[in-house]
Amino acid sequence: MERRSILVPHDFTTVADNAVSYAIQLATSIHANVDILHIVKDSKDKSSAATKLEKIIREVKDKPEEVSINYHIKSGSIYTDIASMASDLHSTMIIMGTHGVKGMQKLFGSFAIKVITSTHVPFLIVQEQFTGIDMSKIVVPIDESQESLQIEQVATGLGDILNSEIHVVSEKKIDSNLKLKTAVHSGLFTKQLKAKRVAYQTKILEKKKGYSTDILNYTTEIGANLIAFAYHSDRLLPQFDKFAQSLITNSQGVPVLVLNSKEAGNYFF
Repeated sequence: MERRSILVPHDFTTVADNAVSYAIQLATSIHANVDILHIVKDSKDKSSAATKLEKIIREVKDKPEEVSINYHIKSGSIYTDIASMASDLHSTMIIMGTHGVKGMQKLFGSFAIKVITSTHVPFLIVQEQFTGIDMSKIVVPIDESQESLQIEQVATGLGDILNSEIHVVSEKKIDSNLKLKTAVHSGLFTKQLKAKRVAYQTKILEKKKGYSTDILNYTTEIGANLIAFAYHSDRLLPQFDKFAQSLITNSQGVPVLVLNSKEAGNYFF
C-alpha cells in the first residue's frame, strides 16, 4: 500500500515545529509520510532555506522508523503554492501551525480563509498550546445546509482509523423547517458512522454565548481535542466567515480541521 502524504507548511517558527510534531504522530496512525513545505519570495533564498529545513528534520526527536520526512521549497505565494504542492503530492491532509488570531493576521492578513480553503485537502490548524495529538474525541458541527455534511467522509474516516468517538453537534433551531433539515442531516451522518462502526454521540447545543463559543465550550466540557467542520461561506450569509475564524483561532488552542465544501473530493482515509 502506497503511503499517504501529510503536508506541513513551515515558516521557521516554533508553532510550525508543533505542526511537524503533530503531523509525525498522526502519520504513524494513518500510514503516511510527512512533507515539509517552505515558500520563499525569491529563489536566491532557497539555499539558506534548505539548510534550515535539513536541520529541522535532523533534530526531530523520536521519529518513527516507518515515517519518512521530506522537504520542498517553492518560490511563489502561500495563496496558491500550498494548494498546488498538496495536489502534486496527493496529500491526505495539510497541517499548519499558527499563533491564534494575531498570528493568522500577521501571516495571512485578511486572507486567512482564502489560504485554508484554497485546496480540496482537509486543512488542520495547530496553535502554540500544543500538548500532543489526541483525536480520541472529535467534535463535528453541522447545520441545515447540504454543504455542512461534506465533512462526513473525513470525520468518519478519521474516526474509523483512529478509533475516535465522533460528537455530531448542531445548534438548537426554533424554525421548524430548519430544525427538520438539521435533524435529517444528523441522521444521515450517524447512519454513516453506524455503518463504519464508529462510536458517536449527538448533541443539540442550547444557544448561550453564540454558536462558535458554545461549540468550544462543549469541546472543553467533554475533553475533545479536535473540531472538524466544512467551510461553505457561499451557501450562508457572510457572517459565516466570522464563525469559521473564531473556531480556527480559538483562544483555547484546540486544533481545528477545516474542509472547503466547494472543493470537496475523495480522500485517502
